[in-house]
This record gives sequence, structure tokens and C-alpha cells, in this order.
Amino acid sequence: MGNRRLQGSFKRSRQISPHEFIHELKSGAADDRLVSCLESLRVSLTSNPVSWVENFGHEGLGLLLDILEKLVEGKHHDKIERRIQHRVIQCLKASMNNKYGLERIIGEERSLSLLAKAMDPRQPNMMTDVVKLVSAICIVGEENILEKVLEAITTAAEDRTIERFSPIVEGLHNNGVQLQVACMQLINALVTSPDDLDFRLHIRNEFMRCGLKEILPQLKLIKNDALDIQLRVFEEHKEEDMIEFAHRLEDIRSEVEYPFPVR
Repeated sequence: MGNRRLQGSFKRSRQISPHEFIHELKSGAADDRLVSCLESLRVSLTSNPVSWVENFGHEGLGLLLDILEKLVEGKHHDKIERRIQHRVIQCLKASMNNKYGLERIIGEERSLSLLAKAMDPRQPNMMTDVVKLVSAICIVGEENILEKVLEAITTAAEDRTIERFSPIVEGLHNNGVQLQVACMQLINALVTSPDDLDFRLHIRNEFMRCGLKEILPQLKLIKNDALDIQLRVFEEHKEEDMIEFAHRLEDIRSEVEYPFPVR
């Protein structure tokens, strides 16, 4: 396959085979050419059947993660690098539109780590897509996925020497309502997923200490249906957990006051 053919085919991305995209990603394409390639790949991953995504498969996903890893590990990003990073995230998001793609991404050990490192409130459009991706993984992933997500978020924060939930809460301070909705959705996914009450209380309290408590009143003033839904979910689950916690305390108090069954 010649480069000219691929360049001419970018606008007709449905006609490009997974192998051709893999070849192009391997070729070391850079800058505008890589942006164009990734945009066409996003369209192909979105519009083609699952069999196409399967053929792109493990090798193609690995190449996307290679690009993302190189970018998130870099300390300085120019405009074109930020565009490339966002396009890679969009390709990953497109590949997750089916069960196969979702399982492939979750199965890649470095996926969660790289997504956590890509949470950058300074790039609100990209972070919106990243946070949506992580939320989806939390909601539909396997039973122990929450532990893996939290580990990835923790490690990314340690590398930056910040509190682990700071980027998510900082995203709520952004004026873009889409990012605010996405961040609240991720907070809800992280807080409501654990079966254990103590763990739910721990995660929620950590978010509140990280600045969520201060920003919530401001978010409630924003007129947006999607944001209202996420805020309502947060408050309802918080209230339910407080009721459950109060019942537990009452049970403990009863056991202390009446340690032996009354005959």
C-alpha cells in the first residue's frame, strides 16, 4: 500500500482496511499526517462492523497506546501533540462501542494507567472524553475493575505529587458544562460502585475533602438537565448511605445496651 493511496483515502475511511491503518501507525507518521490518520481511524472504528474492530484488534490497540504513552510521559506538549493525544483518546472511545473493544481495552494492563495520566483539566475537551471512558469502564467492567481504576488514578497522582482526585474535582471548576457532567458522572461511578458501605463513605469523603464540598453549591446553580441528574444521583446515594450508617450505629448501640437477649 502506498502512502499516496492512504492519504487520498482518509476522507473515505470506511474503505481503508485495519491492516492499512496498522501499517500507517507503524510507519511513524507524525504531526498533521498522524492527526488525519487518527481522525479517519476514529470514523472507521465508529462506522464499521465489530469484525472490522476485531481485525484492528490487539496490534492496533497496542499502537494507539504506544502513541498515547509517549505523549502522556512527555513534559511539554505543543498544539499538534495535544491534538494527536485527543484523537488517540477518541479512537479508544470509538473502539469501546462494542463488547469486544471494551474487553480489549480493559485487558490491556497499561490502558487504565495511561487514561488516568491523560486526565488534564487544562485540555477540557480531551479530558471530557477521557473521563467518559473511565466512567464507562467502571460501570460495565468486571467485578474488580474499580480497584484497578483507583490504583491507576492513585499512581498517576503520585507521579504528579497531587491528591489523587484533584484532576477530577478541578474539572468541575471548568466553565464547560460537558466536562462538569462527565466529572460528576465519574465521581458517581467511583462512589456508588463499591458494595461495602465503609468504602463508599471513604471515597465520598475523600472527594469532599479534595474540594467537592466547596464546588457543589456552585454546580447546583447551573441550569443543565444532564448535570442536574448527576448531582441528584450524588445526593440520593449520599442520603441512602447516611441512613444505612445511622441504622448500623443504632444496631451497635442496641447491642451495647442490651448485650444479652431478653428472655
